[in-house]
Amino acid sequence: MNRTDEKLVIACREGDESAWEAITYKYQNLLYSIPRRAGLGKDLAADVLQEVFTTLFVKIDLLEKPEFLRAWLITTTKHKTLHLISREMRGHPRSIDDDENDSAFEIADKSPLADEVLVRLERESQIENAFTKIDDRCRRLLMMLYIDSEKLPYSEIVDRLNIPLGSIGPTRARCLEKLLKLIPK
Repeated sequence: MNRTDEKLVIACREGDESAWEAITYKYQNLLYSIPRRAGLGKDLAADVLQEVFTTLFVKIDLLEKPEFLRAWLITTTKHKTLHLISREMRGHPRSIDDDENDSAFEIADKSPLADEVLVRLERESQIENAFTKIDDRCRRLLMMLYIDSEKLPYSEIVDRLNIPLGSIGPTRARCLEKLLKLIPK
């Protein structure tokens, strides 16, 4: 059963252990990746994860908008990660002029978070699906203008599509509008 975050939070408030397990399973990898990308080791990242879920357990009744559980978890994880980093840094005093002080607040791994990759892939899939639904003329024009690796001059595009040169702009606008209508918001 695939329950929404809001339904999972409500079930947790009612003592449903399977809802707790579902939340933990759903978010553990995403949340664990945040302190890891910030440069924390596996043990410290696991500590952050444990602390986030403990905080959720304590504050679950205080969540005003359960439908935003994901955002709350990510924000809480980021805060707890920064707190742990600053606490770790206090154990290693440095000069205020030391450039290394700023490095703790930079993300060690510049690659996108798992959820960002998932959102991008989902969006790409929606666009590809919409592309299959527009008419052939629009699909061919947009492919030539935006997707094909070989960028053709307009003179060649009008020859291939058998359209007047002055109509490329308006036709492109209509085709993009058709495409956008087919992509879920």
